[in-house]
Amino acid sequence: MAHDAALSAAEQQQVERYWVSHGIAGMARAERSEDFVQPEWDQGGVIAQTVGRIYVTGGQDAACTATVVGTNTVVTAAHCVRTPLSGGSSKTATWDENLYFVPGYRDGQSPYGGFTVRRVHMAEDWQADGNDVAMLEMNHAANGRTVSGTVGAQRIAFGAKPGNPTHQFGYPYTSRVLHCEGPGKQPRLAPKLFRIPCLMGVGSSGGPYIVDLDPAGMGTVVAVNVSGDDSHSYGTALGPLAARLYAQSEHP
Repeated sequence: MAHDAALSAAEQQQVERYWVSHGIAGMARAERSEDFVQPEWDQGGVIAQTVGRIYVTGGQDAACTATVVGTNTVVTAAHCVRTPLSGGSSKTATWDENLYFVPGYRDGQSPYGGFTVRRVHMAEDWQADGNDVAMLEMNHAANGRTVSGTVGAQRIAFGAKPGNPTHQFGYPYTSRVLHCEGPGKQPRLAPKLFRIPCLMGVGSSGGPYIVDLDPAGMGTVVAVNVSGDDSHSYGTALGPLAARLYAQSEHP
């Protein structure tokens, strides 16, 4: 399914004004700046440009992690942009509003500006096993540039097997993107998920699991983080559903 976000210029300006004027700064005041659950990614490169935060408003301001993976497409978790009602189904969940992506976010700053979302592409039954993924079709910046034309894009693969090593990136309500590396596995009882021995926490949802990461910070996104337990993070493996959503988002 596709859900329209900010289509008109007026809607896009309203979203940007909200986050630039006070929304991002307000959230930054509550972030952890030193007590990181994982090391900060300090190697710069393409990672530091293409991974960022997706801000939304629902019952309150919130943020997840997202990654540029196409000319106009950013990938994240579906639950980052739609909030289920208590006891409700996927269909009755409320759509989050004022979606705003800040690539390379760091210490309350937006080094490459921000981008509003034109349309959300995701499954109607997004809470089903393996469906917690969303492709965000981005608007161009005010200067006319695409998000990838501004910061570049990671590769994306559909149906890939877990790699060793697998790299996880995320902003678990921290001021900087954090990084963890470990062997990626497909759990026997949950074949639509990837598992990695990393702990991130709330805010890292939607963050990429990347394989074949090179010294320049370029790799291939194979899953997006959706949950965790006491020893592992779990990501939705990007398969046929994600491929269809990506094609819809990248349409000419």
